[in-house]
Amino acid sequence: MPNRMDSIIAKGTGTAKAVEARLRGLVGVFKTLAEEHGEVGALLKRVKNDPAKRSELWPKIRQELVSHEKAELREVYPALREHPETSALAERHDAEATELSALIERLHQTDVAAAEWGPMFERLVGLVDHHVEEEEHDIFPKAQEAIGADRAREIEPKFLAVKKQIAGTV
Repeated sequence: MPNRMDSIIAKGTGTAKAVEARLRGLVGVFKTLAEEHGEVGALLKRVKNDPAKRSELWPKIRQELVSHEKAELREVYPALREHPETSALAERHDAEATELSALIERLHQTDVAAAEWGPMFERLVGLVDHHVEEEEHDIFPKAQEAIGADRAREIEPKFLAVKKQIAGTV
C-alpha cells in the first residue's frame, strides 16, 4: 500500500484533475472519474520512475484500476448505450477495458521482480494513458452532453458505491 507521501501525491494529482475537468464543464461522475484518473496516474508514474516501489504500490494500483473499470462498466457505460450518439463510444470502451483487464491480470500473476514485469507495466501505463486521454477529451464531454449534467450527478453515488464494493473484493 502507498506510504503517506505517495498517497498525498496521488490525492493532489487527483484533485488537480478534478479541477481541470470541472473547468472543462464536466460534473458528477465524469468529474469523479477524471479525479480517479489523476490519482492512479500518479501512482503509475511513481512506479515507472522508481521500480523499487513496485511491490509497495502495485496492489493499490491494481485495486484502483480493477474497481474503477468494473464500476464504469456497471454504472456509467450502460447510460451511454441508451443514446445513439454515445453507444459506439461505449462499445469501443468495452473493448479497451477487456484489454486493460487482461494485462492487469497478467501483471498480477507475474512476480514484480521478474524481468518481464517491467515491460508489461510500461505497456499498461501506455494503455492507461491512452484510455484516460480518450475518455477525458472525447468520451466524457460527449457523454455528458448526451445524458445531461443531472444524470451525470445521479450516476456518481451509484458508481462510487459499486466501486467501493468491488474494491473490497480485489
